[in-house]
Amino acid sequence: MPRYALAVEFDGRAFNGSQVQAPGLRTVQGVLSQAAATLAGISPAISGDSAPLVRPASRLDAEVSAAWLPCDVDLERTWAPAALAGALGGHLPPDVSVIAAAAVPDRFHAQHDAVAKTYRFSVIVRAARPTLDARAWWVRRMDSPEKLDEMAAAIIGRRDLSGFAGLRHDGTDQDDPVRTISAAAWTREAIPHGLRLTFTVTGDGFLYKQIRGLVGAMVFVAQGRRTVADFHAAIANGRDAVRVGNIAPPTGLVLARVTYDPEPEWESPP
Repeated sequence: MPRYALAVEFDGRAFNGSQVQAPGLRTVQGVLSQAAATLAGISPAISGDSAPLVRPASRLDAEVSAAWLPCDVDLERTWAPAALAGALGGHLPPDVSVIAAAAVPDRFHAQHDAVAKTYRFSVIVRAARPTLDARAWWVRRMDSPEKLDEMAAAIIGRRDLSGFAGLRHDGTDQDDPVRTISAAAWTREAIPHGLRLTFTVTGDGFLYKQIRGLVGAMVFVAQGRRTVADFHAAIANGRDAVRVGNIAPPTGLVLARVTYDPEPEWESPP
């Protein structure tokens, strides 16, 4: 049975996360599995203990979006990857799209084979609520945005940043929390009546709600409500850290890219 990798783009605001959960909850995995099953002419198993057809590379929270979420899928028939991407797109709702596909070896696993993931988080700073860009965290003020750069640089390296993460209250909370962050930076862009700040971070993996926790802490400090020293203390103390700020809302977070070595030979729809 041939295996394919799919690169998926979706607006997460109407999804209850990327992975199938309880019956009745709309998820990216469920929608993709239904589309793949329709294409294959079978009924998908997307609930209970049955494995869904399509496996995403990342377990994203409700309302988190993705510009490039790889998945893998096994299909009975052989497809030209570009044709597969286009055919799946015809069975998907407007808020999710397959933007590329690739034929991959049977051993390929979208989640386990990933070597790095890049996320970006958008913050809009202005007095009035933004209405044309709902995929951003709106804050009214930012007293010291220059402090964001120092804090972003401080998280680069191999370290335990669990003080910024959340708990799933399952067995994964006891897993090794050490991860390698290879790049982290903020960019600034002037917009009408305000400022757009974008945090981009790349690592070999992230803990539950960790990026949103980091953003929430950095914004809290940049607003003058805690100090950079408090942020460094949270880095040093791991799970015992005193929480700095609140976990940022999910709508500002986008999975920008998941990379592999070697990278699948992606083909876009015709």
